[in-house]
Amino acid sequence: MRRSQDLGVASNVVTGGPWTARDAYIAETAVILDRLTAKIERLERQEEALVRRVAELTEHAQQVNRFQALAESLRNSRDYKLDEVFRMVKEVRGRVEAIEGPRTEFNGLTHKTFGAIDRKLAELSAARRGSLRWGGGYLQSAGVIIGFVAVMAVMARFS
Repeated sequence: MRRSQDLGVASNVVTGGPWTARDAYIAETAVILDRLTAKIERLERQEEALVRRVAELTEHAQQVNRFQALAESLRNSRDYKLDEVFRMVKEVRGRVEAIEGPRTEFNGLTHKTFGAIDRKLAELSAARRGSLRWGGGYLQSAGVIIGFVAVMAVMARFS
């Protein structure tokens, strides 16, 4: 039979009193079992806490993976859109060059900006409006002269 010192329990904790050797052994064993039960419960609580922590870390890792996948997807989408824009710009540039012709001819033009072209168009439209007014005055005068000649011809015939 083991003694209480062999089990790691102080003998004065349980044996203080009118105990027999058998009762002391049972009491010491009960104390040891209670301590083991408390230790097991503490370990189970720690295990549950660790399981929760592992679940949190797993969820965090999955979230990080989802964010990385989203970032990669956004980067690929951005790169595709940029490539598409570059392709469209090249296509438009090619069309404009085909319409404009060689660049050397463009350098010889006097109106190289939209502002200069706009001013020239304004001058031409003002001159056109003026010529129409002036030409309209001639037409009116010509109409009066033709009418006068017609009246004179009719009077000469009846006279």
